[in-house]
Amino acid sequence: MARDEHDVPGDAARPTGTNGTPWFRPNRYGAGWHPSSWQGWLVLGAAVAALVVIVVLRRTGVL
Repeated sequence: MARDEHDVPGDAARPTGTNGTPWFRPNRYGAGWHPSSWQGWLVLGAAVAALVVIVVLRRTGVL
């Protein structure tokens, strides 16, 4: 098995970047995943931006 391959169920269905690398990889230590390509960073940034917008809208009374 190559170094970049993982024994994760459904690995083939996971989105991959332009060079075939997964968008997110499991952490070496501890639980969770981290971005490993620009697409993963884009998804993470969009999620953080959406969270910030929701918090701001809630505080201003719009939501």
